[in-house]
Amino acid sequence: MVATRLVADQAEAERLGFTSSPTILIDGRDPFAEPGHVLGLTCRVYRTAGGLAGVPTLDQLRQALQAAAE
Repeated sequence: MVATRLVADQAEAERLGFTSSPTILIDGRDPFAEPGHVLGLTCRVYRTAGGLAGVPTLDQLRQALQAAAE
């Protein structure tokens, strides 16, 4: 199942553990979370083989889904 959620303000972001946009959760966990990342309503970048990007690569998503399924 895929669901989207609008995080309206900083307080809600902190309460939800929202690590910026876009955040992808698999079974309620952020597989791309980086230690020490500040919670909040900010734009997010993902580290990819091609450099920083606004979204993870399809391969990174496949790996995260496979890891969650194991």
